[in-house]
Amino acid sequence: MSKILTVTIPSYNTEKYIDECLPYLIDERIISDIEILIVSDGSIDNTVSVAQKWADKYPDSIRVIDKENGGHGSTINRGILEATGKYFKVVDGDDWVVTENFVKLIEFLKGVDVDLINNPYFEHDEETADETLMMALKIHANQIVQHDKIIEQIKIPPMHTITYRTSILKDNKISIDEKMFYVDVEYICFPLPFVKKSVYLDYPVYVYRTNSGTQSMAIGNMVKNRTMHLKMTKHIWNFIKNLPKNSSNSVKKVLIQRFSELIFAQYVINLSIPDKVERKNETSDFTLYLKTEEILEIPEVLNLSKLVIRTNGRVILPGVKLRNMLQNQKAWRGVERALLTTLKKMRN
Repeated sequence: MSKILTVTIPSYNTEKYIDECLPYLIDERIISDIEILIVSDGSIDNTVSVAQKWADKYPDSIRVIDKENGGHGSTINRGILEATGKYFKVVDGDDWVVTENFVKLIEFLKGVDVDLINNPYFEHDEETADETLMMALKIHANQIVQHDKIIEQIKIPPMHTITYRTSILKDNKISIDEKMFYVDVEYICFPLPFVKKSVYLDYPVYVYRTNSGTQSMAIGNMVKNRTMHLKMTKHIWNFIKNLPKNSSNSVKKVLIQRFSELIFAQYVINLSIPDKVERKNETSDFTLYLKTEEILEIPEVLNLSKLVIRTNGRVILPGVKLRNMLQNQKAWRGVERALLTTLKKMRN
């Protein structure tokens, strides 16, 4: 029987999470309809042996792939390569799904032909156990529409919301950077020019674990890995520059908006570098790159700077959650002042 959905589970040293994640995906009503690829990214703990027990129990639906370490992007690339399901979804090894809604999603996918499916999702705070519903949009649900008609409402959401038609990824040779963090941005941007029909479903499927302290979006980790963020940001710009000529204006608009957010995130990262000389040099180098590429002349980039400067001198950047990146208010205020100054210089 052909599979409706391939779920790729990127896993690096997730032995303590596999037994938490898998039961939420497995339900007798849909287990025969799904393919689960647990992709171990060179794990050095017992991830593979723990995962294999599940594969032994459900050999027709679960497969363990043990590969050399290549980063989160490499696990997604391998999942795309080996996927046999009509649709494709990524569920990280330390996250999980809402089982009843996951079953609803599978049942929905059985009867449709669509390129992209978006669902709301929960953010689960590891410290407080609070769960916050994210991306609950006020748009028509369960209606398949031309994606460029609603993309400005959906914009470019986190990858937790997304389910792709697998052929969109395979046929267009979608491949994202390996041995890097932050490549989820590439995963949600690169397929967009090829998406024609999409649907928004108004029930949350994914549960995303936050506040674990080890995530790449913690500001200390972002400063440490800032060259990766810069490299990814430049790759997104190269992607935008080389968009197919028939790409819709709506797609181009939201890609520019997302790229603009990456610009400001990069400034926040650079302005958080502890060493004063490095902070100054890397901030200047990034500004020079933007000017050389003539990015600062793009109206959407300039217009977005108006969105981040609010009354009373506060900085608000939708979609990036900069305040959560910094652990205390004192650190935020220092970076905020520097960011305001930098933004004003950018526009001069």
